[in-house]
Amino acid sequence: QFNDLCSEIPPSALRDTDIRTPRTAIACLLVKLRLGLSHQALCTLFSVEDKRKMTRILDSACTAIKKYFVQKHLGFDHIERQKVIDDHTRPLAKILLGDNDPSKAIIILDGTYCYIQKSANNLLQRRTYSLHKGKPLVKPMMIVSSDGYIISVMGPFLADGRNNDAEITKNMIYNNKQGFTDWLRPGDLVIVDRGFRDCIPDLEKFGYKTKMPCFLNKDQSQFTTSQANETRLITKIRWVIESANGRVKQWQFFNKIIPNSMIEKIGDYFEIVCAMINCYRPTFIQDTSHDNEIAEKMLKLARETNKIKDYVESMKNKPAKKLKWIAMDAADAISDFPKMSFKKLQELTLGIYQLKQARSYTTEHVSPNGAFMVKVANERPDLIRAQVQSRHKNSTKYDVVVGCCAHIASIIYYLAYARYDPTHLQQRAFDYYNSITDAQDYSELSDTESENSDDDSNILYSLA
Repeated sequence: QFNDLCSEIPPSALRDTDIRTPRTAIACLLVKLRLGLSHQALCTLFSVEDKRKMTRILDSACTAIKKYFVQKHLGFDHIERQKVIDDHTRPLAKILLGDNDPSKAIIILDGTYCYIQKSANNLLQRRTYSLHKGKPLVKPMMIVSSDGYIISVMGPFLADGRNNDAEITKNMIYNNKQGFTDWLRPGDLVIVDRGFRDCIPDLEKFGYKTKMPCFLNKDQSQFTTSQANETRLITKIRWVIESANGRVKQWQFFNKIIPNSMIEKIGDYFEIVCAMINCYRPTFIQDTSHDNEIAEKMLKLARETNKIKDYVESMKNKPAKKLKWIAMDAADAISDFPKMSFKKLQELTLGIYQLKQARSYTTEHVSPNGAFMVKVANERPDLIRAQVQSRHKNSTKYDVVVGCCAHIASIIYYLAYARYDPTHLQQRAFDYYNSITDAQDYSELSDTESENSDDDSNILYSLA
């Protein structure tokens, strides 16, 4: 790959000098981006006398790569709209969100963050300080396809309240940045998150269709079944842009606090990294052979009502008929729960994310003797309840009854898969945890004993 990148740069773009060859200049820049090393460290590695010469080397390599390599692999000019539709649009995205229209382009927008140093310049510090993150930063905006291919990158933009995702998008469409509105066509679909809500009317003014996760109303404590299902369909397609951001952050230059002396280079460096990801890394979605089957299943489930939720609501309205729950080891209580392969579990959860979380949830709740405690209703043996500790906080209550979240997936994961092979629940992290001392571990009586084991305010109840 390095040889291929070097071959893209003509000899006239990077001259041989006394202190470096063209290949050395490109290597200096790649090491800078990949490892996030300082100029001084690069001087030591590449036997360059001082940081000023290293700065000139990096600038020359950046200019050459941006001119001869980036424009072939990034930007709206490097790829035709029809090629994105044909080669970089998942059938799943077309069916779930695109009305199965073969002429519709589907793009996903999201901003990412590049943290910078505090500045002594009051204007720079004020305009780059993000109240959301509590740190100074700049925001590149990424545009990707539904399989994770990075179509274009814009920015970086400032980070104050006047530069949120919605305002950045307005800047892009009204200024036709990089030919954004020339490339798209009326009827094309733009998928965004909730931070773009204020620019939805502007996108629709240009004729674009939009999809955004639902918002809770002021009087709502949780989504309705239809709202949750609609949001799940969107996130099923939108997750690739988060993974694309993660790929960029694997280049340590963007995963660290960037010196303010490098602010002017952030945009160029970000484009170079994205272009190399497009050229040398596979897209996130390569196997689409099951997309039609998954889409059909998801749309069918989206039209169904949540029967367990309806049953729970009916029981709340009949306090005289409260169910009595009996605590039992899941292995004894539900002996007839179907055994499933990991592939079948993936089909049930419609993805891998919940199953990755399920292993951690399950491991935490299996007792030292191997028991996984659940509660079985006396009148409904097909209804079980389990206590699942939130992974984020001790004092948070959730009401999870819609869809297969990671909490419900953890119960199914244990009953259908993990209990038959306990090795799936072995985690090295428990050894790390046990090696650290807990200051709460002492025998003297104190007021903190009021927080006894009977207080389940920090427990999440999931119904399966």
